[in-house]
Amino acid sequence: MRNKLKEIRALNAFAQKQSVGMQRKLMLYWVSMILVVFAAMILLLPIAGTFSRDDERLREMMEIYLKSTQDHLDSHLETLTAQGLNLSKELSREIEGALVHEGISMQEVNDNPAELLRLQEVVYPLVSKTLQTVNCNGAYAILNATANTGLEVADHSRSGVYLRYSNLSASKPVSPTVVYFRGIPDIARQKDLELHNRWNLEFDIDKIPGCQELMNTPSPRPAESYFWSRRVELRDTWESAMLLCVPVVGSDGTLYGVCGVEISALYFQYSYPIVERQYGSGVTVLAPVQDNRLLLSEGLVGSVSGTYMDGQETLTIHQGRYYNEYDAGDERYIGLHQTMQIPRGEDTIWACAILVPQDSYAAYTAGVQKTWIIAALGVLLALLLLSFFLSRSFVRPIIDSLKRFQQEETLGQGTTSGISEVDELAEFLNLRAQNQRLEQGELPPNIADLFDLFIERKDLLTEAERNILRYYIDGYEVSEIPDLAFISMSTVRKHNQSIYQKLGVDSRDELMLYIDLLRRCGRLQELV
Repeated sequence: MRNKLKEIRALNAFAQKQSVGMQRKLMLYWVSMILVVFAAMILLLPIAGTFSRDDERLREMMEIYLKSTQDHLDSHLETLTAQGLNLSKELSREIEGALVHEGISMQEVNDNPAELLRLQEVVYPLVSKTLQTVNCNGAYAILNATANTGLEVADHSRSGVYLRYSNLSASKPVSPTVVYFRGIPDIARQKDLELHNRWNLEFDIDKIPGCQELMNTPSPRPAESYFWSRRVELRDTWESAMLLCVPVVGSDGTLYGVCGVEISALYFQYSYPIVERQYGSGVTVLAPVQDNRLLLSEGLVGSVSGTYMDGQETLTIHQGRYYNEYDAGDERYIGLHQTMQIPRGEDTIWACAILVPQDSYAAYTAGVQKTWIIAALGVLLALLLLSFFLSRSFVRPIIDSLKRFQQEETLGQGTTSGISEVDELAEFLNLRAQNQRLEQGELPPNIADLFDLFIERKDLLTEAERNILRYYIDGYEVSEIPDLAFISMSTVRKHNQSIYQKLGVDSRDELMLYIDLLRRCGRLQELV
């Protein structure tokens, strides 16, 4: 394992000594600069909101929730309407039976408290059953008769039974506690019911928009003339509600009254709680749309917890690309709405809407944008540092090498700049300088010492050996020397061995190399 580590360190050291091409370093430098520019663009894009898909995601979420809520509302209202029509049918049968049994007409019930009590005793079980079996918080039956036709309010005062739930809560929207809101108190005593704190003997049908007209319609057909009222204030209370109004008609076309169910504003809030999302609190709205305005005061609003909405606003609608803006003046909301068909006695367009406070959404998007900006700044800073490092590592070796060249210095043995082109230039300049010095008779210190030692050893030669050496200096071959010196070849060879030994060379070739180098340096005369 230790040997492996040594090998890895050795390879790493070798790799660090290798030069990298200037083109590659320049390419790396430019890539880093391009990345810096790219990171700067990335930093600007989140600031401009380009990368944000929050608007699209918000729209997708709202579309899904709006569709689900609208389907639920459609089903809810259709069920209540069907129950209201069924209640009208049963009331019509029971009231007609009671009148036939007594041998009187509906008109003769006026100013007759006993008959009114008997009719209320007939309608009470049906109203109570409807309240307990239908998803609502109130049910009623209004008889087309009054206890006293001599009163000033007799034209819009009608007897009947109205039952409501009294203690609604978010955890239990429909409570078993029933209170007696309208009707003769004898019924409440018989059924052991508590009177509502705003109990009244009779209904004021003027407080129910469209009810008076329905009472005055000749022979109305329940399935064609029922309607849902806009939100109305319940008389003498702080509560408001939407009411389903269905005519109760006898077999002979006599109008016995009006019946229906109630969805109060409080009940609607508990039935449609706030939807908490990362974008903010989503509020469910069912309200009329008129002149590009959403009339919350005439519709119902779900839970408004976490918002400043009070359910009385008139919201001006501004169409947007992904969602709409709903302007309430002091407050603005964003969301979507979809029109719904709710039967009424007049032409009114209703809409189901999902609204989110614009401030909540703006705070969320600002947080997301801040995260993007911080991340982009981090990337930009890292790339700037990388660019600075690469710039220094690329430029500094070049500058250092140029300074050496200007000072006529050469790179020492084993010293490199790390850039192959610069190292090759330095090697070329070093070689060129050496050649120039050789031509000028200059030698490196170690070569000069070697030549000095070679020249000093010539003094060890005998006169005969010097003559042989002189022949070599003059360029003669070994074969020519016996004739020139008048000696045998064996003697020449003997002198050669002695010359090589005394001058410190191993062969004639090495000897001739010294002679040639000394001639180049202009020191050959010293040898002679």
